[in-house]
Amino acid sequence: MRRENEHLLTLARGAFRKDEFAPPTASPAGLDWGRFVSLCEWHNMVPLVCRALADVRGEPISPAVMNRMRTMHRNHTARSLFLASELSRILTAFEASGIPAYPFKGPALSVLLYGDPACRQSKDLDILVPREALRAAAKVLAALGYDGGHAWEGPRLAAHRRTECEASFVRRDRKVEVELQWAVVPGYFGFDHERLGIWSRLERRAWGAMHFPVLPPEETLLMLCVHGSKHRWCKLGWICDVAALIESQTPPDWSRAMELAGRCGATRLLLLGLLLAGRLAGAGLPREITGRIEADLMVAVLARQALAVIAKTPVNPDLDPVRYLFYLKSKDCRRDQLRFASRLIATLAAGEWNPSSLPDFLAPLYYLFRPFHMAGRHGGPILRALARR
Repeated sequence: MRRENEHLLTLARGAFRKDEFAPPTASPAGLDWGRFVSLCEWHNMVPLVCRALADVRGEPISPAVMNRMRTMHRNHTARSLFLASELSRILTAFEASGIPAYPFKGPALSVLLYGDPACRQSKDLDILVPREALRAAAKVLAALGYDGGHAWEGPRLAAHRRTECEASFVRRDRKVEVELQWAVVPGYFGFDHERLGIWSRLERRAWGAMHFPVLPPEETLLMLCVHGSKHRWCKLGWICDVAALIESQTPPDWSRAMELAGRCGATRLLLLGLLLAGRLAGAGLPREITGRIEADLMVAVLARQALAVIAKTPVNPDLDPVRYLFYLKSKDCRRDQLRFASRLIATLAAGEWNPSSLPDFLAPLYYLFRPFHMAGRHGGPILRALARR
């Protein structure tokens, strides 16, 4: 990993473990500060790094770099507070309509982890609602001034809801985008958050006059690890979120967290997130958890692959078909791997059906061509990746 990434992690460790990690006495020699600042933005770590930079002693940091970081921090603070206010407005409207909602990540997670919506970098709002409440939630967002890209009727929309996990809504002044989610990950991923019973587990966390629904630490931890694995942990900020939860005043109950992960077939995903949080962000893990990590050799393999993605940043791993191999290896057992492969072949992604090509009664024909489309589009890169191994 390049020294800019290492320095980024050093500062992040000190940001939430001040008692054990002393700030560096000077910045590393030969640091590319332009790349460092860009990485802070990419990895969603501007607030954490700005707080830590204030404690750096010894060699002074360039005023130009500090001014740029402070400007970014002010902009992100203003953006986070604005998003918190808008999130509160949306949640109030959902509650008035009887729609349960869980604001996944964003300002609500920042309040849970740090007690302040501005301590975590946020760009948009992700809100999870029950699948059956999707159409009602879309109507509420429309009444609040949001436009969505779908007509919420028809069999192809039903297929979209089965195979995708979110839809984008943009406020008409273009200032806010809301990702309305009915699942944490697409269906082929094989993680069903409904098994967690989250709608009966939501708690309210206050910040000023605002109140945000949050989940207990164990459910939050599992959801963060599943989301990070979906994107192959390409952003260090997500790893720091896991570390911050572990080091918070209300850390997870480890036996309960493992029980939840086993119930959802996501034990390996949980262990991977914990390994990265411990190794990269300095989170303290109990002996029983480190023992579980060491006992599953595939966790270390996946961690090395995640580190390879981080080392290439900024890069979007969601465009790389090799991610399907990563997902396959992240499954807990052979049976789950076979289920993943069968779901992936049978799942028609949003970009693979054209609403204008076939009439509704012929829409199922798209599924017949799915295996050929997958082989033609992704077969070459996946075979080359396997050959390199």
